[in-house]
Amino acid sequence: MTDTYDALIVGGGIIAAAAGQHLTAAGYRTLLIERDDYGSGTSSKTSRLQHCGLGYFSGATGSIAAFLARPRTVIECFDLMRRAMQARAEFVQAAPERVKPVTFIVPLTRENAIPPWKARLAFRLMAAADRGRVALDLRLLSAQEARAHPALEGMAGLQDIRGAISFTEYQYHWPERIVVDTVMKARAIGMEALNHTAVAALMREGELWRVRLTGAEGAREVSSRAVINCAGVWVDEIIALAGAPHIRKNTGEKGTNIVVRLPQRLRGIGFETVTVAGAPFYLIPWGELHYAGPWDSPSGGGPDGFRATEAEIAAILAQIGRLFPGFGLRREDVLYAWAGVRPRSLASDGKSSSAAVREHDLTDEGLPNFFTFTGGLLMTHQDAGRRLTRAVARRLKPSGSPRPLDKGAFRIADIHRVTETSVAQAVLHEQARSLSDILRRRLRVGWEPDLGLSHAETAAKLAAPHLGWTPEEVAAQIARFTEETVADFTLRAPSP
Repeated sequence: MTDTYDALIVGGGIIAAAAGQHLTAAGYRTLLIERDDYGSGTSSKTSRLQHCGLGYFSGATGSIAAFLARPRTVIECFDLMRRAMQARAEFVQAAPERVKPVTFIVPLTRENAIPPWKARLAFRLMAAADRGRVALDLRLLSAQEARAHPALEGMAGLQDIRGAISFTEYQYHWPERIVVDTVMKARAIGMEALNHTAVAALMREGELWRVRLTGAEGAREVSSRAVINCAGVWVDEIIALAGAPHIRKNTGEKGTNIVVRLPQRLRGIGFETVTVAGAPFYLIPWGELHYAGPWDSPSGGGPDGFRATEAEIAAILAQIGRLFPGFGLRREDVLYAWAGVRPRSLASDGKSSSAAVREHDLTDEGLPNFFTFTGGLLMTHQDAGRRLTRAVARRLKPSGSPRPLDKGAFRIADIHRVTETSVAQAVLHEQARSLSDILRRRLRVGWEPDLGLSHAETAAKLAAPHLGWTPEEVAAQIARFTEETVADFTLRAPSP
């Protein structure tokens, strides 16, 4: 490590990773700092969809005239949709092995009936946004066809359905690996990155930001010409650490999902509708299972925001029961649940949230060369990286030369298995320091139906020689991984 950087990135989620890759490729000497592990926060608790942006047109499902009467809203919706479609095409073409297509069906009930012409118009606009690079596969089903569709069998009010829309979405196999891929590709072209390292102090000294870091190896200080705050739901904490607690740019919104086993006829099919309150609601295939949600509520960045409550689980079960009373799902049918806090841009009223995605240059607010990103989404992370790089470039020139930027997947042997090769790769080359790092974010086994619990002992023993774990520490690591999994996913503790 050097002592002075062009850009110091705070955060280790997907927006921070993308910013690091783009800044490094542009020639900026970059250091990324993450207090936990890469992809362990909000990036790990998303919808897992590289979605097409159809939901951004929800305001136009009623009166088109009323929708168009709010031009600022219209512009924002079209901009968000355009970014979603372009990012969808960019990612699916660059890293096809990290996603899979999923057929979604939207029932057209009395509450959300969309005339066929509106559906066709929306999909034509979306296809135009990415110039048709990745097909949407729109199909409009008649009322008779919808009643016969296996995904809608047993749906409440099926006799009154007016039709359905079928189209293709893309689902990430697991988001955490995408974050790790992006960080590792940035490191390959010169970025330095430290996980399990916190920013303890942040102060301006002359033309530089002085930053004190703390980690397992002790404390150290570095300087940087610019700070890029990509801490997600915690961006306001970093702004306060820099000496401006009065500046607020973010508000948190918690989303909770539950995982259940649905009838065989729904295997591989996604279902999208709205709740009685008008909020989006999904049943999304996840291997042989489905996850359902989200159930939204305000939340900060505390641990409670990243754990599902019993009230939230009950609310999702009730919503499924209203949609498909024949499922008869009960609390014991919930295999596990997860929750995450989405970082949302603070609206101009200083209280509510906005769907807008924004980069904030805080130079004119008293924090020179200090940039903050809000509203970041996994699906548009490459766009976020480009936007932040442009923002920094308006203030500072890079000290180095441009380097190649590779958006493809990081190809690794045995990435779907726990082997000597895959564990050694995770620890020695990808900075894994715990079983969660290895099983949940470097390898895919942490997202098997048992959430990796059956692999913990093997992985711990394979990691021990590389991390210097004694037999006692191996046992402690296994116990910690089990406890974290039970708590974070609202599991019933396994029998001894």
